[in-house]
Amino acid sequence: MSNPTRIPSIYASILFQSRVNPFATAVNYDSKEVTYRQFCIDIEKVTRRLHRMELPPGSRVVVHIHHIYLRWLANIALVRMGMLSSALSDSGKELEFLNPRLVLTDRPGNITGRTAVEAGSHWLSDEANDWPAFEDFEHDINAPCRMVVSSGTTGLPKKAVLTYGDLRNRVRGTARTYGLNATARLMTTMGTATVGGFSMPVSCWSSGGACLLATLPPGQPISHVLAARPNVLFMAPGQLAALLETLPRDYWPWQHLVVYVAGSTLPPAVSRAARARLTQSLFIIYGSTETGTVTLTHAAMADERPGFIGYVIPGAQVQIVDDQGQRVANGKMGEIRIQSDGLVAGYADEPGVTDEAFREGWFYPGDAGVMDNEGGLRIVGRTRELMNLGGVKIAPELIEQSLASVPGIADMAVFALSAPAGDQPWVAVIPEDGFVDSALVQQFAKAFPRLPLISVARIDKIPRNEMGKVMRTQLAATVQNAIARTGTETVQLAKPSA
Repeated sequence: MSNPTRIPSIYASILFQSRVNPFATAVNYDSKEVTYRQFCIDIEKVTRRLHRMELPPGSRVVVHIHHIYLRWLANIALVRMGMLSSALSDSGKELEFLNPRLVLTDRPGNITGRTAVEAGSHWLSDEANDWPAFEDFEHDINAPCRMVVSSGTTGLPKKAVLTYGDLRNRVRGTARTYGLNATARLMTTMGTATVGGFSMPVSCWSSGGACLLATLPPGQPISHVLAARPNVLFMAPGQLAALLETLPRDYWPWQHLVVYVAGSTLPPAVSRAARARLTQSLFIIYGSTETGTVTLTHAAMADERPGFIGYVIPGAQVQIVDDQGQRVANGKMGEIRIQSDGLVAGYADEPGVTDEAFREGWFYPGDAGVMDNEGGLRIVGRTRELMNLGGVKIAPELIEQSLASVPGIADMAVFALSAPAGDQPWVAVIPEDGFVDSALVQQFAKAFPRLPLISVARIDKIPRNEMGKVMRTQLAATVQNAIARTGTETVQLAKPSA
């Protein structure tokens, strides 16, 4: 009789697929194809090598391996062994915050102040065949398994920890929600440092599909990833926009491609362009590191419904509550709270932050929203970013939506600056040909006649986190510093047009 408190690692599902269909493609990278049989052989070699280090169970180990195939072998081996694994973004800035016992890297010279083990092609040498086989075991369902840095839009990082039970639930739910099966050719442009960039490939392998590990040769545009012919593509809005900008003019949309976009609001112009040039099967999802996927909708359904981010998926529950935690009626704005399969229990090393975000079994992501009578969810904005403008509380996203039709705007973000007379609305704009400040100000005055007039800051780049969400606090500080430096409220941080 099985023990419900102990479960196998994700490797068990991959091993099962290698037995059912050993010669099916598991991995495609750099024009190389790896079968499920070879994939499991390579995982075993790396596991044997790491097991010889005799790390105590639960040890924090960070993977910072640039070779994408070795990176995945290491990640799966660590989960199999019972380690608490995590990954660094390309910048590697999270290293000190994660505080690992060990770093696995193929560039040890870049790691200082930490014990580093060098990864490389020698990991796959035949010498591992002479070492004892690793004996798989079942893991405590509540044991920590994967640590992911979650920063949201505040810029303050938090360490979200998934247990073995959380990861199992995420893998099952992801396969169901995204239709991953043996016919899937999945590609995600999000790195393994993100929860989606980790759980999506694992779900695909657990379902017998092929993962196309995204690698961009030097000088190649992001649209190069389409050469591998994925039929499921998972990416952030900014990545989709960049892909469309570099898409060859003669590119022919592939009817089998399904694209899922997560992380932040998808601009209507990008949505329409993607459905015209890339695929009609374009879906928007809402979720978080802490919860996994929460809602999903076809992008066309969001075109004329600003802020609409879909219907709650099976396995998740969403409520809209007031300041006292009481549910509000459908159609009324309030704070969003979420329960889901695979919801993490809290953050590592920060009990105070955990108590604020996780209450009575619910996660509070800090979003304000509205639920309709059909279970559709609309995001109004971040609760901490609601601006009090002349006594009117309003989300910056609503203002951005009203200004989206102003010509000559490549990107923009609305925020507020404190002033003696109260908060004042500002908009940072990356201008293109044809942009005129007065056109934007007039559009704002027409849409919001009761609010103070908006000020315009021309800027080269809107600060966003890795999921594409605007970091408004950082943006406001940048503009405030520019005002203090120049002594004028005319802010020009963008380079003049050629």
